[in-house]
Amino acid sequence: MVVVDWKRPDLTCRCLRSLLEQGPEGEFEIVLVMNEADAPSVASLRAEFPSVVVLPQATNTGFATAVDIGVAASRGSVVVLLNNDAVALPGFVESLVSVLESAPAEVAATVPTVLLEGTFAPADGDDGDEALVGLAGERWIRRDDDQGVRLVNGTGVEMTPDGNGHDRHWLTPVDELPEELDAPFGFSGGAAAIRRTSLDAVGGFDPSLFMYYEDLDVSWRLRLAGFEMLSVPDAVVLHRHAGSSSSSGDLVRFQSMRNRLAVVLRNGSWPVVARVALRTLVRAGKDALGAGGRQLSTRQWARLLRQLPALTWNAVRLRRRDAVGRAARARVEALLRR
Repeated sequence: MVVVDWKRPDLTCRCLRSLLEQGPEGEFEIVLVMNEADAPSVASLRAEFPSVVVLPQATNTGFATAVDIGVAASRGSVVVLLNNDAVALPGFVESLVSVLESAPAEVAATVPTVLLEGTFAPADGDDGDEALVGLAGERWIRRDDDQGVRLVNGTGVEMTPDGNGHDRHWLTPVDELPEELDAPFGFSGGAAAIRRTSLDAVGGFDPSLFMYYEDLDVSWRLRLAGFEMLSVPDAVVLHRHAGSSSSSGDLVRFQSMRNRLAVVLRNGSWPVVARVALRTLVRAGKDALGAGGRQLSTRQWARLLRQLPALTWNAVRLRRRDAVGRAARARVEALLRR
């Protein structure tokens, strides 16, 4: 199991305790990658969790690189990922791994149900930036008690024909979640079990993405290689949304815009690439005119423009290395129109 920490040892301790309760000690290994780690935190975590392999990194390597470091240091045939701001409920690991190990070899990953920690109520509009916004624009605000509605964080990752990734069933009330779930397009890096051979077959995570869209990228490449995903509804995680990083703000918006371009350039058919490039240009024009709510600042657009040549070259280089044919891209993109 691989967990990534960035300056939140308090949340990481909760996460590790929940994983250690998943089964007898020695039944599985836990690798903790600590980005931009400080010596006191490393020493404290090693003292409290002697069975956990702690890998401190001097700098913030980002989520994608940290996961690759953790995977390389682990030995199991199945890699379980869990965000450090999440808590695994009993049976989480057993359910995910047992389903994956009994599934055909073309099943690359199993995907749990991730619930938001706490309860929520519909927002009344006077909530500032505190509300969580659903895919259809609905707004929810966290309650201070347990009398509100329990919401789904995600049941895997979906992608639109325009290359936008989002958590499936984001902010769906738990009571409205279907009892049986179809297979998602992909897995979330925040909670999943992945077959190591499948991950190796597609080259692992892309370190150039740093954070955001890295799981969609791997999922897309797995789909292009002919692999599938399965939902495991009874494997459940509680997630403290934005506990380890903000869910909005400049970094999230910039990385999402940047990485969506990079991921589509690497994996999409040329019509999809053209459509996403055009939509990005339209978004840049609207931001320049101040129309419809600014997505990125002028400084961020300038930064993205400076990065665009290297980003494009890297994506095209990886695309050539992947050597995926048109038929495979068409097959995967047909999933987006169902």
